[in-house]
Amino acid sequence: MSTKKILIVILIVAGGLGILYLTQWYRDYRQSNFSIKSSNITAIELIKGTDTLRLTNSEGIWLINGFYIADSATVYSFIDLLQNINTIAPATLKTGDNLLLLLQNKAIRVCIYNKKSLKKEYRIASVAEFNYKPIALNESSEIPYYVESPIASTDLIEYFSVNPDSWLASKLFPESLEEIASIKVDFPNTDKGYTIKFMVNDIVLFSANGNRLTNINIANISNLYHSFSDLKLRYPTKFEENSAKPENLIAVLQLQMANGKSYEYNIYRIVGEGYTNILGQKLGFNPNCILIKLAENRFLVGTYLHFHYVLSPIDEFVNNYEK
Repeated sequence: MSTKKILIVILIVAGGLGILYLTQWYRDYRQSNFSIKSSNITAIELIKGTDTLRLTNSEGIWLINGFYIADSATVYSFIDLLQNINTIAPATLKTGDNLLLLLQNKAIRVCIYNKKSLKKEYRIASVAEFNYKPIALNESSEIPYYVESPIASTDLIEYFSVNPDSWLASKLFPESLEEIASIKVDFPNTDKGYTIKFMVNDIVLFSANGNRLTNINIANISNLYHSFSDLKLRYPTKFEENSAKPENLIAVLQLQMANGKSYEYNIYRIVGEGYTNILGQKLGFNPNCILIKLAENRFLVGTYLHFHYVLSPIDEFVNNYEK
């Protein structure tokens, strides 16, 4: 065989070995890589059992399950974590358990999207079979890996919560406070409602019958205005949602924004047995929490403490108020 043919054979063999090596390397890398490098993430799904939580970016606003406002800082911290997951070593079962069945029942399935394209999918868990150390298994892989993240300050798995309360923003609307143009509150069966309009150089207060009032209490109006920035909201239980009935209605809140959008919220007393006041006396309603009905028959729970000024009568916003 000539030298030229020998060189060709060597090159072919070397090329084949190189391709085989690169293929093996890529397969191992794909199985053991859990970080998402792209910062252009538009949606994240977290699925555990029958619970699914979906975070979606809608025009710069992160939404929970397509409706509720998510806390942007929490979401972006989570994205930072998703971009910084390090693989430690392969994880092996010391029992005869079926790995896929084990993770299917106990792991959280993570799906990361860029627009409609699924960019990464894996399962992550912290279970007794792996001494409660975080493990992850890429889709179409059979080898789980121990993982960690320098971003995590607590248990890594806690960041992958399917509990909506973990992501919920402490506000009712996506706009900033500065966008509020007017606040209107009506109380059933009373004339203690009010409307406050925020003008360029003035604040105007109207009674329920449309009369403009002077000598307004700027301090309390300011407290009302700023109370919308931190409302401590959470998801209701089905039991709490049952209180959304006319007889339990406390107030109707309407917000008009400078951008033209408007919002309406019905606020209900949460009724039921087992509630008591500070003296131990029985009450027929929750003395701490209220039910808030949003658009499309969605609900949140707030507290009387944080909605104190919203639920205050017009008297609170006028100095020496006389009807």
